[in-house]
Amino acid sequence: DQNTRDHPKKKSVLTPPVSSKGMASPQAVHPRRLPSPTLLFSPRRPRPSPRARRSRLAASAAREMPWPHVLTVAGSDSGGGAGIQADIKACAALGAYCSSVVTAVTAQNTAGVQGVHVVPEEFIREQLNSVLSDMSVDVVKTGMLPSIGVVKVLCESLKKFPVKALVVDPVMVSTSGDTLSESSALSVYRDELFAMADIVTPNVKEASRLLGNVSLLTISDMRGAAESIYKFGPKYVLVKGGDMSESSEAIDVFFDGKEFIELHGHRIKTRNTHGTGCTLASCIASELAKGATMLHAVQVAKNFVESALHHSKDLTIGNGPQGPFDHLFKLKCPPYNVGSQPSFKPDQLFLYAVTDSGMNKKWDRSIKEAVEAAIEEKKILIQETFWKLPRLAWRFASPVEYHC
Repeated sequence: DQNTRDHPKKKSVLTPPVSSKGMASPQAVHPRRLPSPTLLFSPRRPRPSPRARRSRLAASAAREMPWPHVLTVAGSDSGGGAGIQADIKACAALGAYCSSVVTAVTAQNTAGVQGVHVVPEEFIREQLNSVLSDMSVDVVKTGMLPSIGVVKVLCESLKKFPVKALVVDPVMVSTSGDTLSESSALSVYRDELFAMADIVTPNVKEASRLLGNVSLLTISDMRGAAESIYKFGPKYVLVKGGDMSESSEAIDVFFDGKEFIELHGHRIKTRNTHGTGCTLASCIASELAKGATMLHAVQVAKNFVESALHHSKDLTIGNGPQGPFDHLFKLKCPPYNVGSQPSFKPDQLFLYAVTDSGMNKKWDRSIKEAVEAAIEEKKILIQETFWKLPRLAWRFASPVEYHC
């Protein structure tokens, strides 16, 4: 074709063929038109139940929600009642994650402490760097810091890796009376660590030692001790009065620099008190990691320890005078201070079900008529909310055909 050779870029125009009736074929008029797609309809998938949807939403929220994280820097208790073992159990019981830096390994049981092996300072520093540099710690809780060097290493690490809060439990003497920290470490506690602390939680013996072995026999003495320790730099002080056995109550003194608050609790008569101080401080740290205020965190911690002692008062582990208590008592029974829970009566139980709102159309009735029928026949009506793009829609389920 001469025309095509002279104009190679020019496309030839196709003349649509004519049908036998003299009309152009539809396909010929639109030669580039694709055939209409064939739509395949699969059976309608059942809508998930409200419980399944709530579970999926909760799982999605859990994936996005940060896990409250407490780092305990303390010694290991071979008996499992105190130290990092108590810290991990207490944090788990209150829904917080607990990592650990071991400062010392102790040989102890319900009779007392038989030996202490202090972890080298450089290895403690390495543990701190490993956790703090990677795991997004919210709160650091300290326990047994056996030497001046260990306290200094901790302070340096906290300056390098700041956290939201620091809870200092100045563990110097175990519950059984054994010394766990050098006397020379007291000055470093007071001069460096307390100034970085959000709260310090000494018991009466530890408070007395921090203040030069002063006598603390009354609530007034505890108030004075709290005020004196506050001058070392912490934001809050909690002096625990559980060791004052003459009192019928367990009274702790909380001081925020302006106001003294006495926290009263029941004194539980039991030998299973090993690890109460570690547990209390870890519970405070857990609540702070979850965003609680300091006073609320202290109150929750005190109630938890009281409940744990109550539910563990008759346990028997070991032959010594100081036994451990059960941190996971909530898995077995209700908390001590909530009272008895009423049981359900048979007429209080109902069958809840969700049906398709399209059934209203099938039964030729409106939503209003479905609601009226449900009320009249004492059936259960479920309202569902679901997201339907591009707008929020509400779907009312028809009443179920089963009732108790």
